[in-house]
Amino acid sequence: MRAKLSALSFVLAIVAKPYVLWMFVTASAVFFHSGCDRNRTQDQLRAELRASLQIPIYKNPLEPELVASWKKRETVFERVRFQGRRDDFIPALICYSELAKTRPLPVILCMPGSPNRKEDLLHPVQLLTRLARRGYFVVSIDRPYHGERDGDSNTAILQKGVTRVLGEYVYDLMRTVDYVQTRTEADGKRIGMLGLSMGGMEALLMGALDSRVGVVVSVAGQISWDEIFSAGSWKTVFPGFTLTRKLIRSNATNSNALEAFKREFPDMDNIDSSKISKLVSPKPLLLMTGDEDRFVPPSSTLKTYNETLVEYQASDVANRISVWIEPEIGHAFSKEMEKRALEWFTTWL
Repeated sequence: MRAKLSALSFVLAIVAKPYVLWMFVTASAVFFHSGCDRNRTQDQLRAELRASLQIPIYKNPLEPELVASWKKRETVFERVRFQGRRDDFIPALICYSELAKTRPLPVILCMPGSPNRKEDLLHPVQLLTRLARRGYFVVSIDRPYHGERDGDSNTAILQKGVTRVLGEYVYDLMRTVDYVQTRTEADGKRIGMLGLSMGGMEALLMGALDSRVGVVVSVAGQISWDEIFSAGSWKTVFPGFTLTRKLIRSNATNSNALEAFKREFPDMDNIDSSKISKLVSPKPLLLMTGDEDRFVPPSSTLKTYNETLVEYQASDVANRISVWIEPEIGHAFSKEMEKRALEWFTTWL
């Protein structure tokens, strides 16, 4: 059986919320004007990326609190919360095996797509439980404006700007790593991240920006604009845009649509997930999607892989990057994908 992302509402935030798509567009444009310029170091590019997302350096006290705990067989479940920004507490769901009583376990940050909650990874698919039973300390959070947290992401984007909101998502994941490193059950030196859809983009950003995240698996989180348009996915990705409706009414070709969007959003030429994923190098990176994904076509994932592979080859670590395109599957996280993700973490984490 395959667990469809659509069945769990693991739909790209950019599909349901056009403003969040523009978050992807704007967040990277500021700092990737010339791509991964060889005249600048990766550290410089990372600093520019962090600055463009307005991710603060300061850290408030975590003030962690155990909200609830229970056990099912040999698996421990916890609801906790800890402070990110001042008086803004991050709700988290944690699963781990009782093996943690004898030795600290490697960590997997696991994030769903938007608008999903952390609980969607627990019921009905039991993904968090399965990862815990494989010997991992697993944690998932509600990103800002999701689940238990107040607010609406569209309103926040209109008030604060798109890059700042995406920066809030990433900052809260960084604070989650801070919290994980306080837990005796977790091995804070062995941390990986598995992200689905929006979570897949977050996984790339965390791999690029947080040195403590050592292994990355991104599922359907790779965006290459040229491929999005040539595949016709722009009609699905930009459904709420006036320009989209105008182009559809005029029977515009995919190439004409791309030209029109580039005129409307000139910075699009500078935006590609491969520009972020290059900053993940030399960390182990696995990219996955379905060959029938209407939102992130396989050509988009393959372009991200091929361009990022060059960076890994230049560092002589080509064995640390891999790609899997699942046959006959759409925007989903299948059993085969889960198997490959686990094998990746077993190998590298």
